[in-house]
Amino acid sequence: MKYKNFFLRAVNLLLILGVLWQYQQVALVRAAAVSQRKQEIAEVEAYNASVLQAQAEQTQSGYRDGTYEGSAFGFGDVIRVSVTIRDGKMTDIAVLDASGEDKPYYKQALPLLDEMLEVQSAEVDTVSGATLTAEGLIGAVEDALGKAAG
Repeated sequence: MKYKNFFLRAVNLLLILGVLWQYQQVALVRAAAVSQRKQEIAEVEAYNASVLQAQAEQTQSGYRDGTYEGSAFGFGDVIRVSVTIRDGKMTDIAVLDASGEDKPYYKQALPLLDEMLEVQSAEVDTVSGATLTAEGLIGAVEDALGKAAG
């Protein structure tokens, strides 16, 4: 009986040490996972930066000055646009013909032209509810930019 109290304390100490050791193992696994995730994020950010750099370089030197026409199918028929390039950048996008488009869809998709001018690219998201008309406008601008590529 004399050693009963000592024995209980020793068992409790061993249990606590076991729990702490297990906690340490879990913490090490999680730290490794966090470190790996940070490395993956850094790699993705570096890749994104290189893609943005490549796009910026293409935009700076990619287009010849002039006015180019492009066309693509929209909701109702072919959409034709005119894209003006000055100093290698898009300065104006004009719709030459969109007579086959439904007016509400067309009006809903028109703001894409300003967005394309702002980002200097035809790579913009379509407009929900006017998807086919938006895809037609985007495709027509892409067609014109393809002709302007130098």
